[in-house]
Amino acid sequence: MIAVTNGMAPKADLRGMAKHSVAHSIFRFKCPHCREGEFFVDRNPYHLSTVGDVLEACPVCERKYTPEPGFYYGGMYVAYALAVATGTSIFVATLVLWPSASVGAKAGLVAVGLVVFAPWLYALSKTIWANLFIRYKGVATTEAERRYAEQRAAAR
Repeated sequence: MIAVTNGMAPKADLRGMAKHSVAHSIFRFKCPHCREGEFFVDRNPYHLSTVGDVLEACPVCERKYTPEPGFYYGGMYVAYALAVATGTSIFVATLVLWPSASVGAKAGLVAVGLVVFAPWLYALSKTIWANLFIRYKGVATTEAERRYAEQRAAAR
């Protein structure tokens, strides 16, 4: 749910997702806690040397991304569900768009599609898993930021 404050609509990024929505956090690979900091070492899942490498903590809110050892093993179930949905979608699209294709061609297209989408699905499954268990809190104001704001308010 997106909160609307002061009668103004929430800010949205270029793809139309509200900046602090769950969808924004998942698809833009952002911190599930503050939804601002980066989640992965490299945002591009097709850089295969760093695919799936999660940062130790959020650079913005400093929330640790791994609450316990083996936390992301559960993401395998999400990756499996995403792969089944992707493979099924490719198969159905092949049935509709190329009905005369042989079973081998259809299976080949599904296999190629899954290989092409595998890094993205892997990264997506980790962000979905993290968003299921790490709750959104926003970016808390630090003590230094509060003092600075008080000083600015007193100076006016």
